[in-house]
Amino acid sequence: MDISGLTQEQMKEILLKAYKIGQEKESMEVKELIEEIKQQILTVLVK
Repeated sequence: MDISGLTQEQMKEILLKAYKIGQEKESMEVKELIEEIKQQILTVLVK
Protein backbone atom coordinates (compact mmCIF):
# COMPACT_ATOMS: atom_id res chain seq x y z
CA MET A 1 0.00 0.00 0.00
CA ASP A 2 1.58 3.28 -1.11
CA ILE A 3 0.44 6.13 1.11
CA SER A 4 2.81 8.71 -0.37
CA GLY A 5 -0.09 10.19 -2.35
CA LEU A 6 -1.93 11.18 0.80
CA THR A 7 -1.75 14.78 1.89
CA GLN A 8 -0.79 15.80 5.39
CA GLU A 9 -4.39 16.86 6.00
CA GLN A 10 -5.74 13.48 4.88
CA MET A 11 -3.33 11.65 7.20
CA LYS A 12 -4.35 13.93 10.05
CA GLU A 13 -8.04 13.18 9.44
CA ILE A 14 -7.38 9.42 9.26
CA LEU A 15 -5.46 9.39 12.52
CA LEU A 16 -8.05 11.57 14.28
CA LYS A 17 -10.86 9.24 13.20
CA ALA A 18 -8.93 6.20 14.43
CA TYR A 19 -8.15 7.98 17.70
CA LYS A 20 -11.81 8.85 18.25
CA ILE A 21 -12.87 5.26 17.61
CA GLY A 22 -10.22 4.09 20.06
CA GLN A 23 -11.52 6.53 22.68
CA GLU A 24 -15.11 5.34 22.21
CA LYS A 25 -14.18 1.72 22.85
CA GLU A 26 -13.43 0.70 26.40
CA SER A 27 -10.63 -1.61 25.34
CA MET A 28 -8.95 -1.61 21.95
CA GLU A 29 -5.89 -3.67 21.15
CA VAL A 30 -3.07 -2.28 19.03
CA LYS A 31 -3.92 -4.77 16.26
CA GLU A 32 -7.45 -3.39 16.10
CA LEU A 33 -6.18 0.19 16.03
CA ILE A 34 -3.75 -0.57 13.21
CA GLU A 35 -6.51 -2.31 11.25
CA GLU A 36 -8.77 0.72 11.73
CA ILE A 37 -6.05 3.07 10.45
CA LYS A 38 -5.48 0.75 7.47
CA GLN A 39 -9.18 0.79 6.63
CA GLN A 40 -9.32 4.58 6.87
CA ILE A 41 -6.31 4.89 4.54
CA LEU A 42 -7.83 2.48 2.01
CA THR A 43 -11.07 4.47 2.08
CA VAL A 44 -9.21 7.67 1.22
CA LEU A 45 -7.03 6.03 -1.46
CA VAL A 46 -10.03 4.48 -3.22
CA LYS A 47 -11.82 7.83 -3.60
